[in-house]
Order: sequence, then C-alpha cells, then structure tokens
Amino acid sequence: MQGDLGLGDVGSLIRVDHTAGSGHIEGRLFTVDPESGAVVMVTGGEKTLYIPRCSITAVTILEKPPSGNLNEIDELYFPWTVEKLESGDWGEVKKKLQAFFVSHRMPIEELGEDGLTIAGCVTLQPPFRTCSSANDIILARVQKLLDSFHEGS
Repeated sequence: MQGDLGLGDVGSLIRVDHTAGSGHIEGRLFTVDPESGAVVMVTGGEKTLYIPRCSITAVTILEKPPSGNLNEIDELYFPWTVEKLESGDWGEVKKKLQAFFVSHRMPIEELGEDGLTIAGCVTLQPPFRTCSSANDIILARVQKLLDSFHEGS
C-alpha cells in the first residue's frame, strides 16, 4: 500500500484506491488498525467503511484536518464529547444520576468534585457516559443501568 497512514492522520480527508468496485473512495479517516493496516473511514453520507489492507492499492491524503479539530467525526460517533457544558451543568447531571442509581438500589457516593463511585468499586467521571472498574460483573450491571439512564433522558 502506498502512502501508509498512521493515527496522526485521523480526521484527514483521504482517497483510497482499491481493487474492488468503483476503484476509489473519498472520506474522512476514522482510524487505522495498527496491526492489520485496515482503514476505517466515514464518507459524506455518514456511512462507515472498513477497507482491509489487502484491497488497498494507494492512499492519498487530500486534506489534513485542522489542528485538534475532529468535530465532524466526533459529532457523528461521540456526540457527548462535543457538548460544551460548564462545571455547573455537570452538577445537575450528577444529581440526576445519583437519584437514578439510588432508585435502582445501587449505593453511590461522590468522588472528588465531579466524579461518582457506585457500589464502592465503579468510578464515573464527566461526561458520565462510561464507567470503569476492576470488577467486571458489577461494571457490566452499572454500565447497563447507565445506558438506560441516557436512553431515558
């Protein structure tokens, strides 16, 4: 493959020439699998494409992304990272989460200024979309509850 891509190229507008179909595809680079060399890109119609390295004949970077600005891709896949909430707004989300977990009989405590600890072992930080824990069983239960909280709000 010509023009090997790296993670530093994420967000770039690229053209991938390949062996199948129309011959080339243009879109924004979402990521590159560092092991297999496969390319994941987003085309204009919010369509995500996975292109294995074996079918790529050439890659051309048409336009580098503006420094530190991946909003087009972030808005599509990670809309909560684009939200610009002030710390006061996090407090309201945090209070709603606390009430939600209490109503589901899950013990919850504040962790520092912004974070939460659930069941004594799961930590949750703004933007309150994912949590972490060494206990996979409790983590799965809390993540499922967290997902249902965001679906309902």
